Amino acid sequence: MKIEKFIAGALLVLLFQACSKDDTNSVDTVEFSSTSQTIAESAGTIKLPIMITKALNSSVQLYFDFSGTAAMNGDYQVLTPSPITINSGETTAFISLQVIDDSIIESSETIVVKLVASGSGLSLSSDTTKTIYTITVTDNDTAPASDLQVDLTWGKGGSDDINNEDLNLYITDNVVVDNGSITSFDVYAKSENITGFETATLKSDATDGDYYIAVAYNSGSTAVDFTITLNGPGYSNKSVTGSFTASQAGNAIFYGPITKNGTSFGRLMPTESTLYKAAAFYP
Repeated sequence: MKIEKFIAGALLVLLFQACSKDDTNSVDTVEFSSTSQTIAESAGTIKLPIMITKALNSSVQLYFDFSGTAAMNGDYQVLTPSPITINSGETTAFISLQVIDDSIIESSETIVVKLVASGSGLSLSSDTTKTIYTITVTDNDTAPASDLQVDLTWGKGGSDDINNEDLNLYITDNVVVDNGSITSFDVYAKSENITGFETATLKSDATDGDYYIAVAYNSGSTAVDFTITLNGPGYSNKSVTGSFTASQAGNAIFYGPITKNGTSFGRLMPTESTLYKAAAFYP
């Protein structure tokens, strides 16, 4: 009997120690409660729900990053920067984004949010599909019937913040080219957004003649690739790409000419003309 009591007691002690050890070293897991959604560009603010397996005993920081074909601060803005703090007692958290409803004509794009690390006491779900959230954004813009729309985009398909490079867009006329250099011009239309991409329109009621598209590298310190896309009569997502080196901040590239005659816009693809000091746009 004494031996049986001793064995029973020892088992209880071992069980208690095992439970205590599990409680001390147990790590809660975090994951997205859903993993995808499709939204319109006009959706505005969206919240991505994060789920924790049980209430935390202390505050923990959770890190995440962004990728996809959409561009940060061009197609969307991050309202909840990484990392976020999940406070003691909480079992849910949210990452908030603002979708930018611009006039750019583009195909559907994705915003991919990935949980990448967390503080002590919280681990990412072992099911990696639940640590990635994919948002598909459908465009709500259509090409003009009689005008020519010019869109300027850059930083697509990566995690770069487009605000690191400030590009502006101009439609110019009365352009004078002398020996391969542009000596003077007038600005017909411009787009100088602080946040978001640039778009400008050459109206059908504008004076007939030759127009040039100018992309100005207003400010920045890195090399940047960009795309000009044209939509309107005779144009359906016609695009041309260009680039600036880091040392070319303060310059502009002119493309053209595009010859306007009523509602007809000649030359389906503008070609690069020359570099010109962007300071001329800011007298």
